[in-house]
Order: sequence, then structure tokens, then C-alpha cells
Amino acid sequence: MKRILFLILVLFVAGACLDDKSNYDYRDINNYDDNKWKITGIGGEYSLFPGESITLTPVVRLSMDTLNPDVEGHWLLDGIEVATGPSYTFEATEYGEYNLVYLATDKKTGVSFPAEADIQVAPPYKFGWLFLSRTASGNSHLSLLAGKKTVLNPDDYATRRDSLIYVDFYTNLGETLLGTGPIKLIEEFAFPGENLTLPSEVMILQESGPIELGGYELDFTGSPLNEFVGEKPNLKIKNAVLGWSSKWLQTDDNQLYFSVSKVLTDLHSGRYSDDPAFNGAKYETLVEGQTAGDSYSVSDVILAIDETNTMWALVNDGSEKSYGDGLMDPRNKIGARARLKNNSSGSFDMTLFNNFTGRYVKHLLVHSNKYFLSLLERDGKYLWHKYLIEVDRSYTVGSEIAVTSSKTGVLAAEMFTDFKDAAFVKGRNTAYEDTEWLFVASGNKLYGTVMKWDEGLVSKDFFTAREDIVSIKARYFYNSLANDSSNKYIHLGVLLVDGTFLVLEVNYDANSATFTTKTIFDKNLKQLDPNIVEVVDMIHKYGAGTNTDGYLN
Repeated sequence: MKRILFLILVLFVAGACLDDKSNYDYRDINNYDDNKWKITGIGGEYSLFPGESITLTPVVRLSMDTLNPDVEGHWLLDGIEVATGPSYTFEATEYGEYNLVYLATDKKTGVSFPAEADIQVAPPYKFGWLFLSRTASGNSHLSLLAGKKTVLNPDDYATRRDSLIYVDFYTNLGETLLGTGPIKLIEEFAFPGENLTLPSEVMILQESGPIELGGYELDFTGSPLNEFVGEKPNLKIKNAVLGWSSKWLQTDDNQLYFSVSKVLTDLHSGRYSDDPAFNGAKYETLVEGQTAGDSYSVSDVILAIDETNTMWALVNDGSEKSYGDGLMDPRNKIGARARLKNNSSGSFDMTLFNNFTGRYVKHLLVHSNKYFLSLLERDGKYLWHKYLIEVDRSYTVGSEIAVTSSKTGVLAAEMFTDFKDAAFVKGRNTAYEDTEWLFVASGNKLYGTVMKWDEGLVSKDFFTAREDIVSIKARYFYNSLANDSSNKYIHLGVLLVDGTFLVLEVNYDANSATFTTKTIFDKNLKQLDPNIVEVVDMIHKYGAGTNTDGYLN
């Protein structure tokens, strides 16, 4: 909308030039239409935290008055004039996105020459890398490597791109709210509707009990244990999968508790049943699927693996009353689970799903509803398993759900000789081609694989760290600014055993078939924050569910 207003403004000032009936000799005046004028010192995008400010002083060069044009400056913020003069200082006070237009008005003719900038005022805790650590006394401890949105190469349309720069390291976040025995971090997202109260929250699992913090201020917003109907479980919550329409908590004895959110835009509108789901059936592993994204890209199911290595589909059985309103119409309050069955032609190997005799190495989070991805070991080989389970809109509780796609392929064994962790990126490269990269950490080496599913895969080590790697996480950036479709990249967060944290900018060079890296952050977290004894978990903080598609909104 702001871009449309700017274009209307450009047409208006151009029309003012054409409609000028005065007696000027247009060969000797500054002409708007000759494209020989230029305004620098303003343009592109700026990102500020509350309390910060930016002063813009544009330099105007017109076709006739090149060095010292006689102009008057007018400044419009979201279409309203807020100042006149050669400079303007924008003070960041409230979160939001603002459009700033500068009009250099020629005093001789009254013709205005425009330039604009977009300004984002974002919470300092919205983007970045969030760390959950243990202190010497066993307390939970929260730190953030804060990211600020920026535009790299803003003047080159072929290569300009959104990115994050890491500007500060915040410690002791939510110190008075945290408990003891840190376990895990999980970012949860609200449905991006008109009634949105808070785009994201962070659930912190800890032995003393889980809490949830607001995604902007990291302030207390609730506790799952206070949202039970009846008596809460006495066992600790060790894992959770959090979607738009439901939440699943896993206790220490592998039982599940289920909540349906009545209002998708309010993450605390639902309530957990005090009875374990499915008559107390136990599940060792929860497999997270895409739980946020745009309105069409959320998986209908969450997968759970029981103690016999059999995979079940846990169905989000609350449906929206009408598309986009965020109000839920739950069909029941206990959730639904379903066995998986072969497709109608019986073409899939169902031993991958039922009583699997191999070993699950890693279930990878895929930010898409197109498929799930797991790394397996079976019969002495390491495999990738790409599969899809879709729930029919007319699904009846108690019926089986068909596997609609299942493929496997062999991965290089050398990547798993000292396996530490793995991460997967699925992003959009062009309208017809996806960026699908697999990263595996083994010892102190990083291996990368371009996942061409129907071809032979080549995995290469592309980075060697100083110490062994503990954990890796990947953040994909979709570059909507450039016209170069190959200009896609990720930030790969790499945690080392000595407490060093690296952020690598990773891209793929198709000509040489190699991954390229640039280290943009390399510091020891224990030196930055002496309270850290051990980093227990880390996540990349997206700030909103739509950003899992690669955006920075």
C-alpha cells in the first residue's frame, strides 16, 4: 500500500510539471521528465530499535542546477507532512513499518522531485539466535545474539538482498522468570490474522516447569501448567510440538497432553485436558512438521513414534470456522490419532513406518507442508527418507491415514562417523525450483548436500571448525529484492564444544558444485556471558510464523 501511495505521488508531481501553464522556457529549467536528476542520501530500507534515531540529509542533483539547486525540502511520513528543510531525524518510538518520502521542490517552478525510504522499527529481541544455558547453580539462563534487518548492496538491483546483521549480545533475559534445570527452547507462532495479539512466543522447557515468554519483549505471557482443565501432571514436560490449532506436551514418561486453541490469534486461549491423550498411550519421539508459514503451508498432522518404532499421525482436529478469522471450531477435546496405511496401489515400504527395525538418526524440521524428512540407519547404510502424510478434509476420527509419498536414498557414510547434528533448508529459488540443502555435522566438520532426490547425491565437507561441533541450526533467506534468482543463501549457526558460536553465511556455487562460506560471527559465549556453564539448546528466532518462509517481516 505504501508503495502504491508513493507511485501516485510520483505521478502527481510529474503531472504538475506537465500542467504548468506559466511562461517558462523549459529548455532552461530543471525538467522532471529528462531523467537527469538524482537524489542520494536517502533510499532503501532502514531498521531501528526503539530509542534509536536516524538523520537523513539528501543530496539533490537536478538537470540544470547540478551543484547548488534552489530547492525546498518537504518530508512526508506515511503520507503526512511532518517537517520541511534539508534534513529530517526519525525517532523510533513505536514498533511498526513506516514510509518516509522526501520532496525536493524546485523554487523556480514548484516541481517536486521525490525520493523515499522504508523504515522498520522492530523489537530488539525479535530476530537473532536465542540460547538456553545452565549456570553453575543449575539455573536456566537466557541470552540472545540480536539481529537487525538490513539491505545489502542496496544500489545494485541484481544483487541487493535482505539480511541480518548481528548488533548486540543480550544476557540475563527474563532472569526473574526462569527456573531451574533447562531442557529446550521452542518458538511458537500465532495465526497471522487481523486479530493477532502477539505474532510469536518462546516456550522454555525446564525441570522446574515450562513457561512462555512474549516474542517481542521476552516477558512472561503464561505457563502451560496453568492452562490445564483440572489437575496438572506431576511429571516434568520434556518436549512439546506447538501448532496453530493445537499444542502437544510430552511428559517424562512419554505420555502426551493435548490442547485445542479456540482462537488462533491468541496462543493462550486453549486448555489442556488433565487426562493423558489416547488413554495414556506412550510415544518416545515427537516429529515436528511445518507449524507456521503463510495461510496455505501448514501441515495437518504431527507425527509421533511409539515404543515399538511405529509412527502415528496426530491430527489437529480443530477446524477454522471460516477461513482467516482465527476462530476454532474444535470437534473434540482429546485430539485424534491415526495409524498409517499404504497407498491404494500398495507401492510403499511400510516397514519404514511400522515396527521400524533400523535406527532413527535425526528427524529434520522442514519449513513446508510438502513433506517430512528423516535420516535413518538400516542394514549398515545411512539413508534419507522423504515422505508425506496428508489428512483428507473429510477425515473421520478412528480411520487410518494413507501415506501419499515415500522415497529413500543413500547418504555418504563418512558424514556419520562422528555424527553430532543435522539441519535442513527448504527455500524458494525460483517459481519452479526449490533450494533444498542438507547439512550434517560430524566431529568438527560440516558436510553439505544438494538434495536432488532422483539423482545420485554428492556430499562434500566444506568447513572445518577449531573444536568439535555440538549443534547446528539453519536460517534461510528468501531474496525478494533482487532479480538474480541464484542469489539465495542461509545463515548457519554452529555451536562448538568449548562454547564458541559461529554464524556462517552459506551459499552454493553451482559452477564449481561447492558450498561457499563467510564467517560473520565468531565468539565464545562463555566469555561474553560468564554465567554460562553449558549451552543446553539454541534456536534461530524468527519473530513471526510467516518469516519461516525466508522473510524478515
